[in-house]
Amino acid sequence: MKSLRTASLALVGVLLLAATARGSDTAAREVFDLVLLRKEREELIANNPVRPRTAERIGEALEFLELDELESARRMLAKIPPSQFNPYEEAVLSRLIAYTAFSMEDSDGAIAAFSAAVDTAALPIDEEIRVRFNIAQLHASQGQWRGVVNALNEWFRYVEDPNPLAYFLLAIAYYQLGEMQSAIEPARKAVELSSEPREGWLQLLSALYTQIEDYASATPVLERLVTLFPKKQHWVQLSLIYAAQESYQNSLTVQQLAYAQGLLTEDSELRRLARSYLYHELPYEAAKVLSKGLEEGQIPNEVDTLEMLANSWIGAREYGRSLVPLERAAELSEGGKLFVRLGRVYIQREQWSEAARYLERALKKGGLDDPGAAEILIGISLYSEGHPGAAHRWFARAREWDEHREEAQTWLDHLERERADAQSSS
Repeated sequence: MKSLRTASLALVGVLLLAATARGSDTAAREVFDLVLLRKEREELIANNPVRPRTAERIGEALEFLELDELESARRMLAKIPPSQFNPYEEAVLSRLIAYTAFSMEDSDGAIAAFSAAVDTAALPIDEEIRVRFNIAQLHASQGQWRGVVNALNEWFRYVEDPNPLAYFLLAIAYYQLGEMQSAIEPARKAVELSSEPREGWLQLLSALYTQIEDYASATPVLERLVTLFPKKQHWVQLSLIYAAQESYQNSLTVQQLAYAQGLLTEDSELRRLARSYLYHELPYEAAKVLSKGLEEGQIPNEVDTLEMLANSWIGAREYGRSLVPLERAAELSEGGKLFVRLGRVYIQREQWSEAARYLERALKKGGLDDPGAAEILIGISLYSEGHPGAAHRWFARAREWDEHREEAQTWLDHLERERADAQSSS
């Protein structure tokens, strides 16, 4: 359903505003032996300590940072020749340059410096994990989604128990790259790993399933959303998902619950609820929804809606209540078809003069598929009102239509017999 996919696109756009971290799919994730790697790094750092002269230069740069003199700090750091450093000192310097660039809102510079720190392979493992995550976040802030995916997939190799927030952000990145199938697994993991998943995580997962038209998988996610976060948008989305699977009774039930809570207030929502009632042969309920919506100005007075209301009252055998909306719809309509419908309602109520009047208006307005049928009905109405002469003229007109010739002639013969009987009796 195109409307579902469009709604999902808009939803993911909103979720992007809230994204702050991300994660990766674990299907083929290779995790390092962190115990061994941590030991190797500790040994490297022990053999490559920060020397006094290096600490002095870095300290001078830190003083500028503490004074918020960022440009001075950057210049100071730029003067320190990397060739003079051992691997750990180089890693510390690169990390400090990255933080300085970040403070100056230079995301590209921060990414480059953080990457240089990682490339030294000299940071403590826990610090490297944080730096790799910083790189992913900076790519996200720049909308560099492939960079986010690459950085996070590398980050996952260092993390034994990734957090659900990281999975959520990875799903956002894959979505932005148009890789819906790749986005689903991290989105699912974000929800699965959280005892109380955030609303945005559930929304993203349901939106992704909807985008690929996997409505069966989207259903339990949306059911969970309406349970945990019973907002209008989730109720509406769930009813649409049920309808997309032709589970129309469930769709109607969800709409009823949302309507009872006062959540359905828009024209399209109210008309869809009314159509659902009509589909389940509940015209009285459909009419009540439409009437209330029209009275409160939630539904505009348009031909289609007024006709639906009238047909709902007719279906509920509330013929009198159908007259006003049907007449308004007939007045607004371009052709006379609805005046024919109105005439038939008056015939049902045995209000013959009104029936004849509206049927004549139908012929005058034109655009009828079967004018002869209207002429027959006018004749019947006039005859039933006690005007056989006028009825005779309309039956004679109807006789000119091939499809109504036999019926019209039958009525004309009947009128002739009645006239003859009246003459003989007098």
